[in-house]
Amino acid sequence: MTERPDQSPITSPRSERVRKVAALTGRSARRKQGRFRVEGPQAVRSLLAHRPELALEVHLTERAAEAHPELERLARAAGIPARLVDEQILRAMVRESGPADAAADGGSGPAGSVGTGAPGALVSPQGVVAVGALPAEDPDAATAALEALPDDGPLTVVVLHEVRDPGNVGTLIRTADAAGADLVLLTRTSADPYSPKAVRASVGGLFHLPVLTGAESGSLLEALAARGITAAATSGYADSELFDVDLPERIAWILGNEAHGLDEATLAAAPLTVRIPLAGHAESLNVHTAATVCLFETLRRRRAGA
Repeated sequence: MTERPDQSPITSPRSERVRKVAALTGRSARRKQGRFRVEGPQAVRSLLAHRPELALEVHLTERAAEAHPELERLARAAGIPARLVDEQILRAMVRESGPADAAADGGSGPAGSVGTGAPGALVSPQGVVAVGALPAEDPDAATAALEALPDDGPLTVVVLHEVRDPGNVGTLIRTADAAGADLVLLTRTSADPYSPKAVRASVGGLFHLPVLTGAESGSLLEALAARGITAAATSGYADSELFDVDLPERIAWILGNEAHGLDEATLAAAPLTVRIPLAGHAESLNVHTAATVCLFETLRRRRAGA
């Protein structure tokens, strides 16, 4: 069980407590501490409003407190401290320590990241940093989340399989949230959605819908089928085009590795494979663009009653 934080003021950017927050850039530190870092008013607001049980502490500058008074109110409602700190202390909390941290998270240089990944690089937390309790990685949790879904009616599940870049993971979670997905599952070989880079890229989406890590890819398709959810994948070699094929109302889009896509075994096992028609000279779409097309086509048809 993660302990509640020290209530005393933080007066130095070199304090042990500041160093512990900064260390949460690395996956091993997150696991050791059982905590993760959230940066920026929008993401922190989403944490406090939608997953207050995860929130442990909030740090903000006086300027940010004036600009976002709701954060202190939400922190009080969650029963956690909201501390005013100097800007230099807040910046010390989010200083990236270098490429090793990116590698530990399963990727490097995500889109939307303000930091460069160079030693001492800074991200911009816009005056607000929070710390949350890191959910445990549990393969059984993915199955339990599927079992908790309604037995009938429309559903959209997003499965990230071997998506290694934390920025892509966060952006895909944000897109899944925007498209009204019911659940996001990540296989063990995907990047950590609780890395600072992924959390930043999700812009609060991580806290808006269930996101479960540690799924076992081998049993996942069987678990989906048992719940009446059709696994769907994209392939440039599929016979059917996305815009022409019938999409089941209970669907799970399987999204693969940025460089190699889905492996042949997963493509072969997926009950539905489609290709996205390309009108220009581009040979393919990146995983986020492909996911956006598929998820919003699913939403469009659902709203149209198709």
